[in-house]
Amino acid sequence: MASHQTKPVQRKGIALPMAKNSTIAAVVLVALGIGGGVYYQQYQTKAANSDAGAKADAAGKGDGKGGDGKSGKGESGKGGDAKSAQRGAPVMVAPVEQRDVPVKINVAGRTEAYASVTMRARVDGQILKVLYQPGQKVKKGQAMVTLDDRALRAQVDQVAATLARDRALLDKAKADYQRQSDLLGKGFISQATLDTFKSAVDTLDATIRADQAALDLARVNLSYATLTSPMDGITGAVLAFPGGSVKANDTPLVVINQTDPLYVTFALPESQLKEISRERTSTKLPVEAQPPGGGSAPVVGELAFLDNTVDSATGTILLKARLNNRDNALTPGQFVEVSLTVREIAGALLIPNEALQAGPNGNFVYVAKADQTVELRMVQTIPATRTTLIVEKGLKPGERVITDGQLRLTPGARYEVRTPAGPG
Repeated sequence: MASHQTKPVQRKGIALPMAKNSTIAAVVLVALGIGGGVYYQQYQTKAANSDAGAKADAAGKGDGKGGDGKSGKGESGKGGDAKSAQRGAPVMVAPVEQRDVPVKINVAGRTEAYASVTMRARVDGQILKVLYQPGQKVKKGQAMVTLDDRALRAQVDQVAATLARDRALLDKAKADYQRQSDLLGKGFISQATLDTFKSAVDTLDATIRADQAALDLARVNLSYATLTSPMDGITGAVLAFPGGSVKANDTPLVVINQTDPLYVTFALPESQLKEISRERTSTKLPVEAQPPGGGSAPVVGELAFLDNTVDSATGTILLKARLNNRDNALTPGQFVEVSLTVREIAGALLIPNEALQAGPNGNFVYVAKADQTVELRMVQTIPATRTTLIVEKGLKPGERVITDGQLRLTPGARYEVRTPAGPG
């Protein structure tokens, strides 16, 4: 029986069965179709990107040649990068002002009472009344404390009675002396007898003067029973109460501080002593003082005292200013910010404190030039106020300085002025 065999199909030198050849051909056709679709999609995407890059490049350069291979090569973002390169660092600027300003020295100080008195009794006794309240404003001569004065009044009456008795004896001695003088003229008594009567008159006269002094002393002691304020001022806490006993010159009764005027004490470096001494000889140096943080009008006055010795431990010298504290805005012992005006500079150049920068070669500022670039300028300054500086060297009127954003700058860098942010 003859056998039937399938004949192999020859394809590129490989013999394959007919059934397998059909399957492989189908797979190859499907793969080619998918690959062609993917390639076509990538081609379309690349073409779209190339067209968008050309348009962006043309917009960035403004010449409409984005696709000619010279001015733009169809790469996306070229125009945006060129525009960003033209922008500078965002900063804030302030003008250099020119006006007459005083040169002030700002330091910390402490207030102290112009005068302070601790009142004590001059005589022993018992407190009868306390006539003041703590923290009360009192006037000179106002009664503060009274003591039991019955014993003192009795002593005054006793001395007054003794004085009256001795005056009567003196009147009798004078009458006797007058009669004996008449008898001496008639030759009835001797001169020695008359001298005895004269001595009695002189003795009683001296006794009366002693009695008068004793009476004055008794009255002074009686006045000590009522303690009065020696000055205008403000009382402190109540230190004694009715019924308590006091000892002469020992027991404190009340502390009174005079607060108008008021002293403020502060210290300055000895390097400023020469200038202050020179200016003080020709004019009065104004001084202002106010509590830290401000919030109230400063209390004004003038420099009143300059110590004659520099503290060798700190290298400073002590000064005192007398302030007009009529409204009692300041209290003794209070820390205050002191501003001493030394002199006035005409046509001074002023810049904000924020503009000054410190470098290895000294202080400097960035000057905002008209071509939108900055210039580093070395300057010499002195304090003017809490927020401004006086420029002695390095700037000209009308120039502008950078006050914020200096960390982004280098000499010659471009800048862009930004507007301060509003509230919130």
